[in-house]
Amino acid sequence: MADTVVFHIAVLTIATLAFYLFIFLLPKQPRKHQHKALICFQYAFVLSFVAFVGYTLRYLQWQALSVGMVNFFLLAAFYLFYQGVRLRFNASLNRRGGLLVVLHLLLFPALALWLWYAGDPGHLRDISAFINHSVPLLLAQRFLFVRRQAHNGGDRLIQLTLLMIWMLVLVAMPFYDLMVNPVGGILPVVTLLALTLECLLFAGVAMSYIHDLFDKLKEQAYTDNLTGLKNRRFFKRIVASVFSSASRYQFNVCVILADIDDFKKLNDEFGHSEGDQAIKAVAQVLKETVRAEDVLVRFGGEEFLILAPNTSMEMASLMAQRMRVQVAERCVSKSVRTITLSIGVSQVYSLEDLEAAIVRADSAMYQAKKLGKNRVEIAQISEQQIVNKPLLQPSR
Repeated sequence: MADTVVFHIAVLTIATLAFYLFIFLLPKQPRKHQHKALICFQYAFVLSFVAFVGYTLRYLQWQALSVGMVNFFLLAAFYLFYQGVRLRFNASLNRRGGLLVVLHLLLFPALALWLWYAGDPGHLRDISAFINHSVPLLLAQRFLFVRRQAHNGGDRLIQLTLLMIWMLVLVAMPFYDLMVNPVGGILPVVTLLALTLECLLFAGVAMSYIHDLFDKLKEQAYTDNLTGLKNRRFFKRIVASVFSSASRYQFNVCVILADIDDFKKLNDEFGHSEGDQAIKAVAQVLKETVRAEDVLVRFGGEEFLILAPNTSMEMASLMAQRMRVQVAERCVSKSVRTITLSIGVSQVYSLEDLEAAIVRADSAMYQAKKLGKNRVEIAQISEQQIVNKPLLQPSR
């Protein structure tokens, strides 16, 4: 019998090592909490392997140790998976939650051992095992239901993985009476169940990693490396939804185009490094100045564009003035030169009019430079110049 036990442990050891090494060799996650989540997932199926090793001890007549190990390590594996799910959203368990988990990990194996010593035929242990193992799985399901985003395919797949693991626990419970007894014929079935459980846990890890990697690539595609602002590609992606809302709720949309004054001179005299620092400083001020609903992008070079929904021309002009003042007060270059902005403001009357509105804002911005820089100019337009039929009425 010992040879059979060693064989089944060896089979699961190979699978566990393969899963562990695969995760270990993956590139590090972009964010610290995502990396911690990956480690939790990784060790979750390692603990499930330890639980299987504990189960095989009953075939070597170590019944009490087997009961304690199986219940402790399998429950710990499920809680680690739950913690990994939370960490994906940077929501680690608080101290109270951690203490409750530790208490559960201590009390449940103690209860299982007490029932075993009391000579329970298995029915109470069936019910107790199912309820206790369901707790972390259902907590993870509930957390994902509340926190996941509608478009997040990775989270939906992890929910499916958790559901499959819970179903596996549910299906296995009626056969618990057979599994608790050291009958040789049932060991291959338990090995298959353990392999299935590890595969499901590994699937959760892979789903999590692939989704986070996809998010990283998408963020890189839509983010300007120097300033951390969104880029022109993101702007083109988001404008359709902005104007869809504008048309539905009949609110105005304005464009604010800002350009750093004398930027070429700053670059020529003090180098590109100084120019980059000026761009980053201005970006930070603008980021702190715009509203949550505004779309701020680095439009190119030293230009920044703000798409301001639900904003009249008067409001947009005041916003632009506030930006100009904040930059002039807070941004100073290495040469002790104050950094200033010339800003153009225009109203957008439809999605089709957007490019024309940006051109109008650009012309107004260059007019501000001609008139002395460090100022805001509003684009003037007649209704005949509006591209296509406007969705909104011009704001006077």
